[in-house]
Amino acid sequence: MGADGLAMGQATTALQDNNWAIFSNPATINSNKKSVSFFSLRNYGFTELTDIAATGSIPTSIGTAAFGFHRYGGDLFNETRIRFGYANSWNNLKFGAVLNYNHISQASPYGSGGALGMDVGITTMLTQGLWLGAKATNLNQPSYDFAANEESLSRELAIGLSYNLDENALFLFDIVKDVRFPVAYRGGIEVKVVENLKGRVGVTTEPNTYSFGVGYEATLWEANLVFQRHETLGFSPGIGLNFFF
Repeated sequence: MGADGLAMGQATTALQDNNWAIFSNPATINSNKKSVSFFSLRNYGFTELTDIAATGSIPTSIGTAAFGFHRYGGDLFNETRIRFGYANSWNNLKFGAVLNYNHISQASPYGSGGALGMDVGITTMLTQGLWLGAKATNLNQPSYDFAANEESLSRELAIGLSYNLDENALFLFDIVKDVRFPVAYRGGIEVKVVENLKGRVGVTTEPNTYSFGVGYEATLWEANLVFQRHETLGFSPGIGLNFFF
């Protein structure tokens, strides 16, 4: 989730101070500033497959609180997620957790259903600029209880590395295992093009996608554009806005 992370191949498990970490690794929630972020993605150019999302974080003296909202789909099928998270740190170790409510609405006769899940994550600094992160989603193995059947929520384990090279370049790499699918690999690079302007590229396997984007950051706001290409389904354009207080 988020235009910047999507442009870097969704390799966000160890991405530090991530404005969209509540949808990735909660240990990396942005703890530097109060923030509110918005994101929209039109999957493969179809209005009916649009993602819209919002998130925010509030640093306090006892940790950082965060919230997130996401909706995907149209009238015949849509998924809504509401998330509340918390992150804190101890020395070079960061940790976080998220409670997430997931609701799916489907056309008759399938009906609708909801489920409550829990995600956890940690990151630690190995050396200056190099971070290792890990996360697990839906640890409690929740499932939707539909009128016609029961369906489990996706469960993932991920481990990732991030390396920040003197703030001029950022390198990301993730290994992700969903319990229902083969191991996936994700990677991304961000480079500073000129002052305040960044370029990004990324790749994923399972499915195979390629992505690129740009971001412009000012003192109180940041704008990001992303284009992702699925090897079969085509392009998905997206835009994100972050505001800082």
